[in-house]
Amino acid sequence: MNRLVLEGATYLQFCVGILSLLAYLPQLKLIYSTRSSQNVSLGSWAIWSVSSLIATFYAIVQLLANDRGWALVFSASTNLAFVIVTLVLIAKYRTPKTSAPMIMT
Repeated sequence: MNRLVLEGATYLQFCVGILSLLAYLPQLKLIYSTRSSQNVSLGSWAIWSVSSLIATFYAIVQLLANDRGWALVFSASTNLAFVIVTLVLIAKYRTPKTSAPMIMT
């Protein structure tokens, strides 16, 4: 394959890590500023964390096996890190659901 194409693809994959960071910032800012994660799905983010963990594992295996793929490791691990930060904030700012107060008559 053309070396220029391979290098271009590597730099584009590196950009995925940067774009992922930018994509998480609004969600993180909202949770942190409102101190609430009530309307954010913890289950969805848990699934994202497993998916990101698998992607990071795959990227590391490819790097070790083929001695290339640092951009994939960077983007996958950046994604994993921000998913974990989001999960922590969701758990931290989740208020327990309470039932309606009982009224005694």
